[in-house]
Amino acid sequence: MVYLMGIGKTNNEELLKAYHKLIDEGIEVKLVDDPKELISLTVNREVQGSIRGTLSSSEVIPYLKKYIGKFYRASILKNPFTNNYFLLSPVGIDEVDDENGFNDKINIINYAIKFLNNINNTNDNINNNDNNTKCNPYPKIGILSSGRLSDYGRSKKIDKSIDEGENIVKYISNSNKYNAKHTNNLVIKHKGILIEEYLKEGYNIIIAPDGISGNLIFRCLGLVCGIEGCGAVVLNNNNVKFIDTSRNGNWKRYYNAVKFLTGEILNSIK
Repeated sequence: MVYLMGIGKTNNEELLKAYHKLIDEGIEVKLVDDPKELISLTVNREVQGSIRGTLSSSEVIPYLKKYIGKFYRASILKNPFTNNYFLLSPVGIDEVDDENGFNDKINIINYAIKFLNNINNTNDNINNNDNNTKCNPYPKIGILSSGRLSDYGRSKKIDKSIDEGENIVKYISNSNKYNAKHTNNLVIKHKGILIEEYLKEGYNIIIAPDGISGNLIFRCLGLVCGIEGCGAVVLNNNNVKFIDTSRNGNWKRYYNAVKFLTGEILNSIK
């Protein structure tokens, strides 16, 4: 099974550290410097999976959109309070439309729920139903907005963000669709801007107000504070085995991204 790592023109020292460590562990990885080739081989299932590595997002993402259509990205980050991984989305700066934010976030929630369920099914196969290591499949979703709930009235922008958060919770809570198997224990809350409360309480899906703020949260947690992560998975109906990684990541992030594709980190997504 072959995994691809994109290699760009700059910032490759950390990527190569990850590459050599993976090779030493017997994992077959290959470096690809052509964005089109990376995506083509991935979406056509000619390789087991790929990561963007240090290739430019502006070069890679357009090819991915061409092949699979609209998608969202969710960063996989380790919760500093619980040591379990969680999903943060959206993190693509253009993935949530200002005029269609509600629908985009509902789509992200649906895809994220499906993602957790797929992980749980994979873990069932890997662990032979060992309940001590199996991932908790039930989504615990935290909706972020632009201020505390008590900040309502301070500006139209904040009010709109808070209203949207409240409406998302009402929609999910009142829809029969989310009473199906694997979602009947679903938890969804809107606590405004208080991301620290979601993390302390072990939420496994956190929805940012938009892609710009989600990208900033990722950079602050992952690239400034050094919280461990595995890159950002693609959320849409194609189930493409591609992980988006930042060009500014350290070797461990590239390493983790490939290890996630191999299935070795699945048990920690809770």
